Amino acid sequence: MQAKGEYCITAGEFAKMCQTTRDTLRYYERQGILVPKKNPVNGYRYYSYAQISSYYFIRTFRGLDCSVGDIKEYLLGGEEIRFDEFVEQQYDKLLLMRQELDRKIRTIAGTRQILDQIRIADQGHPVIREIGDSWYFIFTEVISKPATSSGEIEKDIRRHLKRCDNPGIQAFPMGASIDKEQFLRENYTYKNVFSFTEEGCRNKEDIVEMEPGEYLAAVCRESDGDIRDTYREIKDLMKKESKQFDSDIYSLSIVNVIDPNEEHKYLKYIFAKVKQI
Repeated sequence: MQAKGEYCITAGEFAKMCQTTRDTLRYYERQGILVPKKNPVNGYRYYSYAQISSYYFIRTFRGLDCSVGDIKEYLLGGEEIRFDEFVEQQYDKLLLMRQELDRKIRTIAGTRQILDQIRIADQGHPVIREIGDSWYFIFTEVISKPATSSGEIEKDIRRHLKRCDNPGIQAFPMGASIDKEQFLRENYTYKNVFSFTEEGCRNKEDIVEMEPGEYLAAVCRESDGDIRDTYREIKDLMKKESKQFDSDIYSLSIVNVIDPNEEHKYLKYIFAKVKQI
């Protein structure tokens, strides 16, 4: 029978006291951060009351996404690792994690905004409407020829993706632009590959802002047939409304979010800033 002493709490009792499981205790034991004493006769494990504090220390910092390795380094580090220094290190790590989480939230929020614009523009024909927010883009010049399809600008897309390896730049969704003068001449070759960015992205010299204002917008599904028909509808609408392009024409390829069950899985969202003639 285990003699009463410092290590006198069975694993089951310790798990109940700490509101945890034996599996968790065994994991911490294997990691060397909460090690009970083992009875050499029956193999039972016993914990001390002091280890209750250790368990809650571990649980608290694990709940703060502190790694087991960092906890082990502190617990086994001796006097040279001060608790206040350990706390400061974890605080700094959490700040970095919050920055990364904020970046991810901004990315998904921007994508939601784009999807909302696509749904609004899905009226079966091009429309002109007000957009109240600025959009920011980064461009990569298309140097491939010809450049009338995504397959023909594959190398340019690869070059662009390398530039997207930068916090604040969204590789998805990605599109291509057509020069406005060439568009009016029905020359639909791509001029740039583009992605959305944050306003404060560090490559500020590369960032282009599209300010709030009137925008031409159109949705074209794969099942709609030749996209040039949509382009001609856009030109007709611009003439009818006495508008002229104030930007190049942007074509954003994206998974079909309007008809997710449709056989054709992709659509294009076409947009451009416009102004009165």
